[in-house]
Amino acid sequence: MLALLDLDGTLVDQDAGFRTWLAGFVAEHGLDDAGRAWLHAWDQEAKQRGAFFAGLVDHFGLAVHPHALWKQYRAVMPHITPAFEGVPPGLVALRQRGWRLVVSNGRADNQLGKLRRTGLAELLDDRFISEQTGFRKPDPRAFEQAVGEPADARVVGDDPALDADAASRAGLFSVWISHGRRWPEALRPPAVTVETLADALSFYSTTRRHLRRSTPVLAKPVGGPARRISVSIM
Repeated sequence: MLALLDLDGTLVDQDAGFRTWLAGFVAEHGLDDAGRAWLHAWDQEAKQRGAFFAGLVDHFGLAVHPHALWKQYRAVMPHITPAFEGVPPGLVALRQRGWRLVVSNGRADNQLGKLRRTGLAELLDDRFISEQTGFRKPDPRAFEQAVGEPADARVVGDDPALDADAASRAGLFSVWISHGRRWPEALRPPAVTVETLADALSFYSTTRRHLRRSTPVLAKPVGGPARRISVSIM
């Protein structure tokens, strides 16, 4: 069996890293309560990081180009983005049960830095880099690079559209990590919904506890021949 796992929001907590960066920005610029309130409101409003940094520079009148600030942010993120609790031992447990771990990521520099900094890189056997292949989710070719036989593939991720729905549309079994969110009704439901990655790892290695059926068919716990797990960071 093969499983493709997303990185940001699945294996590593990029939101926690971003909060750490924000705290440093607030301290560096001595922002008052009004400045902090605007900053957090703008974080919720801005849909893309490029727009976020452009608005940040404009609002506070910073003497730096937005792209340069974004570049500084990207450089530090691998050092302040932690793995979700239970991820390293969970992956170790899978390897001990015969899984082969493969990583597929979008932009090599930043994402591979997160993998190395969190210690996850040493748990992986290979990599697919969509930045080099030119195919990114939700393009089905992004999955086809690593999947092989679709019937043997499982896609696990936290993004409803780019991970779960895209996988379903590509004919793959999808596992959505909800982090307590509700599934968007406009999208086709995933095969399985779990609260956290720890639940997904449990699904693959030991038990079905904490899983909720979202389609009539739920895959049985994996057993039998050698399996592998692939990490998709697209």
